[in-house]
Amino acid sequence: MVKLQTRVQDTLYTFKERIKILKQLQSKQRLYAKQRANSARIYARQRAQSARKNMLKRSAKYKLLVKNIQQNWRVGNLSRGAISQGKRNLVSHYNAKKRVYARRKLTRQYIRNVNGTRTFIERWRSRYWGGRKALLSSLIIDGRNSATITSKWHGITLTEPAQQNWFDNEGYPLASRDSDTGRFVNPWLSESSNGENGLVKFLRWKVGGAWSRMLNAVGASSDNNIEKKSTDKKIDNAMKEFLHQSSSMPIAKSNSQTIQEEAISLTWIGHSTTLVTFPGDFTILTDPHFSNYAGPVRRLVPPSLRVSDLPEIIDCVLISHDHYDHLDYWSILELIESNKVKYWVVPLGIKSWLITKTGITPEDIIELEWWEGIRLTKQPCSSLPEVDKLIQAFDKVTRQWESEQAAKSTPSTNELVITCAPAQHWCSRTPFDRNQRLWCSFAVHVTPALSTSRTHSFYFAGDTGLPPDFPLHHQIGDRLGPFDLSAIPIGAYEPEWFMRESHCNPSEAVQIHQALRSRKSVAVHFDTFDLADEARDEPPKLLLEEVQRVNENIASMTGEANDRELIDMLHPPLHVDFSVIKQGERIESLK
Repeated sequence: MVKLQTRVQDTLYTFKERIKILKQLQSKQRLYAKQRANSARIYARQRAQSARKNMLKRSAKYKLLVKNIQQNWRVGNLSRGAISQGKRNLVSHYNAKKRVYARRKLTRQYIRNVNGTRTFIERWRSRYWGGRKALLSSLIIDGRNSATITSKWHGITLTEPAQQNWFDNEGYPLASRDSDTGRFVNPWLSESSNGENGLVKFLRWKVGGAWSRMLNAVGASSDNNIEKKSTDKKIDNAMKEFLHQSSSMPIAKSNSQTIQEEAISLTWIGHSTTLVTFPGDFTILTDPHFSNYAGPVRRLVPPSLRVSDLPEIIDCVLISHDHYDHLDYWSILELIESNKVKYWVVPLGIKSWLITKTGITPEDIIELEWWEGIRLTKQPCSSLPEVDKLIQAFDKVTRQWESEQAAKSTPSTNELVITCAPAQHWCSRTPFDRNQRLWCSFAVHVTPALSTSRTHSFYFAGDTGLPPDFPLHHQIGDRLGPFDLSAIPIGAYEPEWFMRESHCNPSEAVQIHQALRSRKSVAVHFDTFDLADEARDEPPKLLLEEVQRVNENIASMTGEANDRELIDMLHPPLHVDFSVIKQGERIESLK
């Protein structure tokens, strides 16, 4: 009995001791928790205080910066290009952003209220294109203009994989997607332009090329430069003489009365941004970029015209693709705020980007695929264009039939037809959306009202490379040419192994000019952003040299040739007219 009582007492004692130890541990844990909470509160308070101080410092610096900018801008001490045109007015930047959000909200409400998500183009397609197909089939059955159904582009051998639905029955490329990835592709170059130049090759270009650039900087490659010294001196003299002649050209103004009635007038604002005015009181703007940066690349030369210097009405803005040097967010916002643009014409995929990012009304955006066009009409006394109809999937039979019908009667309205044409390039704004949007070039045809003159034609190449084995630009010239005036890129071509699929050098630009059958061309896409390894003044030098060489060869061939076939092969035109102008200068098409 005593032993049992002793055991119970020992058990109770050990249990009490365990309870005591457990309470002590709990109290220590509470103490540690309080200490951690106090330290966290102290740390948070310190961070809040430091953040408040930094915010006050930044706000003070911001106010001082705004004050200095306003003062310098008022007295004229600050140059026009010192501040980005898109971000120039820092005071109203926040309010502009709020207006963007408000436009996006109104756009979403507008889409819900106006026939779901269907736009004018989509409604027109469902209502009108059914009869259009019947008309086309009847033309083919009747045999009208049956000779134009045959095509000379059959039998072309492609060096990379292709699908049959990437080309139409005549061999012309269509806007195509890869069946596995869903990305847009160049049908004649499906692998080389669909991700081959990725991050590894980009690093190879930037890191590997840094060594050669360093050697060039210290003069290690000066021996190679000595051999080119005499040639460069000749090109320099030719360039100076040409620019001296072009310096007398007038600067474009917003007043359309200064432009001749029977000519296309182009003003080069910078890079691929051009202001083009047509007979019939039509004005278009290509790839608008008025900011100081294209992504991380700083602008070398300020834009020659600001948004405020543009005409009061711009009928169409043409955007060729989504790269930062062609699709600039801040410039688009500034154009929206100016309320000058009537329509935005873009390739597939960019419409949703514009609606999401800028809040443009869907009715103002015309989205096209390759060989698709839109016809705009404008009354002679009116200042705003109206969408007449969509020209679906270009067909030579129907187009020729329409042109014959139009030729029989004098048009009573000014007509502007914009056709989305192919280009060899690619698209991406982030590392995760490569080729999710389409790229293109544009062909513009204008027929003035009550005019006996021919239709005026203009071609904007956007960004393009020259296909090595595929006659892309010959096809564009065959369907949409010849052109009175063309804007063709000549820059961003070095290193050649990295850039050849997406850009063209001056020699290739001359070949594109000839393939398009352009009567006159002007060089763009150079001397604005440092996008590649060539020097700023190299593209115009090489272009002038190439134009001189080609013209000399043409003169010698036509002088020695006795048969008519050779002359017919080179015509039109025999002479290559490819000009280089300064930013801000104007050039006109041939009469």
